Amino acid sequence: MLTLPFIGRTREFRLLSDACDGTVNGHGTLVLLSGDGGVGKTRLVQEVAKVVAANGWQLALGRAFPLETAIPYAVFADALSPLLGALDSGTLMRLTRGDRGVLAALVPQLPAAQGERGAAMFTDSVTPAEQRVRLHTAILNILGKLAEKQPVLLCLENLQWADSASVELLHFLGRQLAPHKVLIVASWNETDQPLAADFRLALRSLRGLGATELHLGPLSESDVTALLAAYFAVDAEVLGPFSARLFHATQGNAFFIEQTLRELIARGDLKQQGQVWVGWHLEDIALPPSVCDVLAARLARFSHSTRRLAELLAVAGTTATDTIVREVAATTLALNEQELRTGLQELREAAVIVERIDGVDIAYVFTHPMLQQALVNAIGLARERSLHGVLALAVEHAFAGDIAQAEAIAAHWQRADPRTEPARAVHWLALAGRSALRRVARREAAASLRAALDRADANPGSVPAELVADLVDELARVYRRLAEYHEAIAMSERAREIARAGGRPLGIAVAERRIGLSLQGLGRREDALAHFDVAVRTARAEGDDTLVVRALFAKGDCLQALGMVDEAKREVNEALATAERLDQLPLLARAHRMLLVLHLWTGPAHRAWTHARRAVELAERTGERNLAWSAHFFSAVLGGLTSNTAALAAHLAEATRLAQELASPLLELRTTEISLEYRAGIGDWDRALADGERALVLGRALDQTTLLARIAHWVSGVYMQRGDFVAAQRLVQEAWEVSGAAHLDLSRPFEVHGVLPAYVARTRYLHAVGEHEAALTHGRVALAIADRTNYIAWAVYRLMPTMASAAMALGDQRTLREVRERLAVEAERLAHPIGLAWVSVIDGEVARVEARYEDAVRHLHRAIEALEAVPYRFDAAEIRLRLARIQLAGGARHEAVYEAQAALSLFETLGARGGIDRTHELLRELGARIPTAAASSTWSTLTSREVEIVKLVAQRLSNKEIGAKLGITARTAGTHLANVYDKLGVRDRTALGDLAREQGLHH
Repeated sequence: MLTLPFIGRTREFRLLSDACDGTVNGHGTLVLLSGDGGVGKTRLVQEVAKVVAANGWQLALGRAFPLETAIPYAVFADALSPLLGALDSGTLMRLTRGDRGVLAALVPQLPAAQGERGAAMFTDSVTPAEQRVRLHTAILNILGKLAEKQPVLLCLENLQWADSASVELLHFLGRQLAPHKVLIVASWNETDQPLAADFRLALRSLRGLGATELHLGPLSESDVTALLAAYFAVDAEVLGPFSARLFHATQGNAFFIEQTLRELIARGDLKQQGQVWVGWHLEDIALPPSVCDVLAARLARFSHSTRRLAELLAVAGTTATDTIVREVAATTLALNEQELRTGLQELREAAVIVERIDGVDIAYVFTHPMLQQALVNAIGLARERSLHGVLALAVEHAFAGDIAQAEAIAAHWQRADPRTEPARAVHWLALAGRSALRRVARREAAASLRAALDRADANPGSVPAELVADLVDELARVYRRLAEYHEAIAMSERAREIARAGGRPLGIAVAERRIGLSLQGLGRREDALAHFDVAVRTARAEGDDTLVVRALFAKGDCLQALGMVDEAKREVNEALATAERLDQLPLLARAHRMLLVLHLWTGPAHRAWTHARRAVELAERTGERNLAWSAHFFSAVLGGLTSNTAALAAHLAEATRLAQELASPLLELRTTEISLEYRAGIGDWDRALADGERALVLGRALDQTTLLARIAHWVSGVYMQRGDFVAAQRLVQEAWEVSGAAHLDLSRPFEVHGVLPAYVARTRYLHAVGEHEAALTHGRVALAIADRTNYIAWAVYRLMPTMASAAMALGDQRTLREVRERLAVEAERLAHPIGLAWVSVIDGEVARVEARYEDAVRHLHRAIEALEAVPYRFDAAEIRLRLARIQLAGGARHEAVYEAQAALSLFETLGARGGIDRTHELLRELGARIPTAAASSTWSTLTSREVEIVKLVAQRLSNKEIGAKLGITARTAGTHLANVYDKLGVRDRTALGDLAREQGLHH
C-alpha cells in the first residue's frame, strides 16, 4: 500500500489549525475548501482530523456522490450517521428533544428514527419554508448540544455533487455557527463539472458573510522532491531529473503523483534493490490506467466539435497559437468561427486550457500535461500522424520558414507519416538535430538526426547523398557521446563504407578511430586495438598528424587498460612528441591527461600530480568540456587513490558539474563511481548504497562491464562492512562474472580495471565471512595480476590491507611480514596514507606477538591517527578494537574500555552490525558497561591528541602540567580543550573531568 507522506501544506494546515483553535474557544467556523480533483483536499482534512481526534474532538466525515443528487441531505446523512449511530437512544432523544422526526428527515436509517419513517414531521398548517427553518434549527441544535461535550469537526466533501437540500442546510449552518464549538469544512472539486446554480449562489452568500476561504493548489516541484525523498529515503540530489519529470507530468496533483508511482512500482520501473530504491533514470512517465479513467470522464462531457478541437490543441502542443489553430481548425477540422469560439470557451471554462500572450499572438496551453497526453492517446496513431503533418506545414507557413523555429517544426515532422514530404521533413529534422547539438542536448539531437536519416533511407533519392553522409557522421559522434556504443559502431561502419566508396582515406581513418573508441567503451579492447592501428596507419599515409596523435592517445589508453603499461607509454610518448611539435592546446591537454592516467596506477604519485595539474590547466584553457571533465575526473581518482580527500572532493565537484552540463549518462556514471569510493571511505554509507545501487542499474543498461565490476566492488564493500553478506555476495559474484575474472586467461591481454577490482572484492568477501585461507589464495593471484600489469594502486588501497588482516586472523606471521615489506615500499612510492597506516597496523601486530605491548600501542595509535585524518572511519574503528585487545593483554583495562567504547561509537554511527557485535563481546569480556548509542557517540568526534588531553584533565592536571607532559604549550592545550568542550557539549573543565572519570579515563 503506497501511502505518501504529508508534505508541502504548511500554510493550509496552519490555517485549518487556527480555525480549530478558534472553535475550541467558542467561535464556530465554516471553511470553504476548493481545488482541482485529486489535489489533496481529502488528505489535508484527514491530517487535521488526526490531530483534533487525538485531542478528543468528535468527527463527522461525509461525501456527496453523483448518483445521490436527488436524495435530500445525502451528504449530511453520510457524515452524521456514524456519529449519531454510536449514541444510545436516550442520548438521541435528549439531543432531538424527543422529536424523532428530525432524525427521520436527516438520517432515516438510524434505528431511533424507524418509528417515524413514513410519518409527517409537520402538520399541514406549516408552510414548506417554515418546515425547512425548523428542521435546519433542529439540526443546528443537535450539533450545538454534541459540541457542548467536545468540539465537533464536520467535513463535507465533493459538494459539486450535493443535493439542493444539503446546500440550503450548509448555508443555514454557516450563518449560525458562531456560538457553537463546531468547525465545518466544506470542500468541492473545481474541475469535475460546472457548479450548480444554487451552490454557486450559496457560496457567494457565505463568502459575503465572512466564511473562511481556502483554495488548495498543487504541490510545488520542491514539494514533490521532498515527498519522494521522504518516502523512498533517497537524497533530493539523486531524484532531481526524475522529480522534475514527475512534476511536469502530474503538475503537482497529489492523486496523479500517487497513481503514477503505484503504476511505476507495479511495472517494476521503480523497485527496491538491496536496501535502496532504483529506477530514477526513467526518461518517460506514462499515464496510469486509473488516471486515464479520471481524465476520460472529465473530457467525455464535451461536444463532438469541442472534443476535436481539444485533440488538435493536444497534438499541436507548444505550437498551439491562435494563428495556427485557426488555420488548421478551418482547413482540417472544418470548424467555422462560431464553433471555434464556442469550443475554446468550453475548454477554458472547464479549466482544460488557459490563454497566454505569446508575442503578438495568443497561445493555448493545457492546464495539465496529463490531459494533453490522454487526448493524444485517444485519437489513434493514423489521425495523430495526419495532424502532425498538417501542423508542421502550418508552423512553417506561419513563420515563413524561419530556421529559428526548426525544432518546433521538426517536432511535428518527427511524429508525422514518414512518407509525407520526405525532403522537407529531412531538412527540418536535420536543422533541429544540429540546433540541439549546439545546446548539448544530445539525446534530443540523436532523435531528430535519426528520424531524418530514417526518412532519407525510406525514400531513396529524396535527399542529396552528401546530406545522408553528414547525418551518418553526426549520428556516429552523438551516439558515442551518449554511450550507445552499438549504435555508434553501426553508424561508424556505415560512415567508413561511404568514405571508402567516395575515395576518402581520412574519412576511413576517422571512422576506424570511432569504431575503436566504441569497442573500448564496451570493454572489447583487444578488438579496438586493431581499429586504432588502421586509423594510425591511414592517417600517417595521408599526412594528418593531428589525427595520428588522437589515434595514438586512444590506443595508449586501450593498452594501459589491458595492463600493457610499457607499450602504452611508448605510444603516448610518441604522440606527445608530435603534439608538442604541433603546439595544439587540445592535443597537449590530452597528452598530459594520458600521462596522468599512466602514472595514476603505477606511480610515482608526485609525477601523477604534476600531469594532473597540467592536464586540468590546459583542458580548461581549450574550453572543451569533455576534455575538462576527463582531466578533473582522473585527478579525482588520483585524489582517492592517494587519500587526498580535499583534492578528491574539489575535482569530483567539477567533474560532476561538467558531466551534468554535458548530459552524458556515461560520464555521470563514471563520476558516480568516484563519489562511491569517497562516500564508502568516509562512512557516508547510506548515500553510498543509494547511489551505488542506482549506478549498477544504469551500468547494466549501458552495458558497461568494466565499470560495473568496479562499482560492484565499492558497493559490496559497504554491504560487507555493514554485515549484509547476502547483498555483498550478490555483487561480488556479479563483478566476478562481468569482468571476465571467472574465466581469466592470464596468457592473453585482459581488462585489468575490471578483473583486478573483481579479485579484490572476492578477497575482501572471503576474509569478511571468515574464509581467511581462501582470501589469501585469491589475494596472491590478485597481487600477481597487479605485479604483471604494474597496477599496484589497487593492491595498496584495499588488497594488501585485506591480506594483512587475513594473515593476522590466521596467525600467519610469515605472510604478514611479506605483505608488510611489500606494502611499505609501494605505499611510500604512491604516497598512500592508508597503505602507510596499515604498515603501522602490521608493526603493531608483530609487536603484540612479541609481547612488546607499549610498542604495539604506539604503532596502532599512529595508524588510527592517520586513518582518522583521511578520514577512513571503518578501518579506524577496527584498529581501535584491535588496540583495545592489546591494551587488555598489557594490563591497561581502563584504556581498553575507552578504546572499545570509541570503536563502538564509530560502528554504531556507521551501522556496522558485525563491528557492533564484536565490540559488545569485548566490553562484556572487560566487565564494562555497554553504553547506549547516544552515550557511546560522545567520544567519537575527538582526535587522538584531544583524547590524551581529556585523560589528563580527568587526572586533574592543569593546562601547564598537560603542556609539559605532552610537549606542547599551555595555550595549545587550552585551544584543544575549547574544541573538546564544543564537541562534547560540556560547559567547563569540571564538567569535562566528571564526564571523563565516569568513562574510566582517569586511570
